Amino acid sequence: MTSKASRRYSQALYGLAEEKGMLDRVSGDITNCLNMIKSSRALALFFHSPAIPKSKKLIAAEEIFKGKISDLTLNFIKLLIQRGRAELTNGIFEDFISLKKEKDGILDVKITTSIDLSSDEKSAMKKKIDEYTKKNGILDFEKDKNIIGGFVARIGDTILDGSIKRQLELLREKFKQGEMLN
Repeated sequence: MTSKASRRYSQALYGLAEEKGMLDRVSGDITNCLNMIKSSRALALFFHSPAIPKSKKLIAAEEIFKGKISDLTLNFIKLLIQRGRAELTNGIFEDFISLKKEKDGILDVKITTSIDLSSDEKSAMKKKIDEYTKKNGILDFEKDKNIIGGFVARIGDTILDGSIKRQLELLREKFKQGEMLN
């Protein structure tokens, strides 16, 4: 869940990047920064540690990111450090990426099936999801033998459960309620 502060900062950065015509560049910078932070425990601790003085964080941020990201993104990171908000960096960056995807009409969809799907089946699934959501779905497929058959699609907070396991659960509930006796 995104905090209100994270949302304000991500929206401000989005607006500024859009205004300067640097939205794609800043988005790439943020993706790279997030990957760096997630792959380095030391860097993640660097942003979260209140024990490291702001002055040292500013110098370190300059050394780590200078030349690897745009000045706009670097100055934004420095602003977060100066305002004592460095611990929000991950949340702000993740929210920025979500905000950009939302504005671009892109949805992240997690599809779980009991078997691996062929590329034709994946394409058909994508087409159906895109028609249902009226957006461009980026599908991530995973396999889980516990669902028996069918699929489960997670689209944000919505779950579309077309699994055989779920159908059997519904059938069991109907039997318990006596609906199947008529």
